[in-house]
Formats: sequence, structure tokens, C-alpha cells
Amino acid sequence: MPGCAHRAADLPPAPAPVAIKVEAPRPPAELLACAERPAGLPEDPDLIAQIPTRLRAGIIRLAQAFGANADRHDRLVDWNAPGTCRKAAP
Repeated sequence: MPGCAHRAADLPPAPAPVAIKVEAPRPPAELLACAERPAGLPEDPDLIAQIPTRLRAGIIRLAQAFGANADRHDRLVDWNAPGTCRKAAP
């Protein structure tokens, strides 16, 4: 019977949604430290000439990968705490 059906007017109004501020989780402190960049090999041409070519190419690849990872880490730190890892002027 249509007269017994619930109508929308019979339901109580829904409460208005309440906004809740949620803080983003912060990474651990050791992850918010800037990457350390050690000094490279000496630039003495006589010393570099003594390193075999294939070994020197491997050292260069490792150094470039280390630098890319250090830059990526610094960008992540700066994203969480802007201005933390300022690059020194060359």
C-alpha cells in the first residue's frame, strides 16, 4: 500500500559534516638531515692517469649515482622543511 511507505520527509535531516584538520606525519629526524657529500678524489693529473680506464669509468658512475641520490634526498628534506638543505655557491 502506497500510504504506508516511508517518505523522505519522515527521515531526520542528516547532520552537517564537520571539517577536521589532519596533520601530515613527519619523517623521522634522521631522514630530515641533509645528505653528506665527501670530498672527491684529488685532481692531480698524474694520479688520475694511473687509474685504469675501466676502473675510472666505474668510479665516475658511482660518484654520479651517489650525487643523484644525495640531491634527491636533499629535495625530500627541503620539501618537508623548506630551506634546510641550501646548496653552497660553486
